[in-house]
Amino acid sequence: MAVAVEEPGSSAESRASQALHVLNTRTVVRSFSDRPVEDDLLNPLLDAMLAAPSASNKQAWAFVAVRRTRTLKLVHAFSPGIIERPPLVVAACFDRSRAVGGGAWDEGMLCVAMAVQNLLLAAHALGLGACPSASFRKGPVSRFLGLPDHLLPLLLVSIGHPDRTPETAPRRGRNEVISHECWGQ
Repeated sequence: MAVAVEEPGSSAESRASQALHVLNTRTVVRSFSDRPVEDDLLNPLLDAMLAAPSASNKQAWAFVAVRRTRTLKLVHAFSPGIIERPPLVVAACFDRSRAVGGGAWDEGMLCVAMAVQNLLLAAHALGLGACPSASFRKGPVSRFLGLPDHLLPLLLVSIGHPDRTPETAPRRGRNEVISHECWGQ
């Protein structure tokens, strides 16, 4: 069994408070400054994706991090869901060769979504903004990224330094969406 090691000067309540703050204040950012996403920020983002839960631990995912200007322009041209061209796009793909269920829908697709959620939270925790999009032409994007047939791009995530302070979007009220024990209570 793994034992959590406390960092010096850190308490469980403080870490929990920081984590909950990141969860509760993350918001979509669609407009970015020209500043690139440096390697010292990119690597923790990518590691956060790989820490996501995975059905049967198949890890039926693959990711392409795109920072080259030419490739970003090509991807952006076929992605109406990406409003402004960001300095980084991460293509989150379902790896059909590692599929769990084998039907038209597979639990591995949910795993890709959970990995993207980790990416979004990590970006926010590192002071970056991000926005996932499923609005893109899969054929051209697959070609630009050199994806083999077994990799299906599901989401493109725009990431960068926000060009302004993001505001948290309004959320539906707890009483509207949460019930206890059975619906309506």
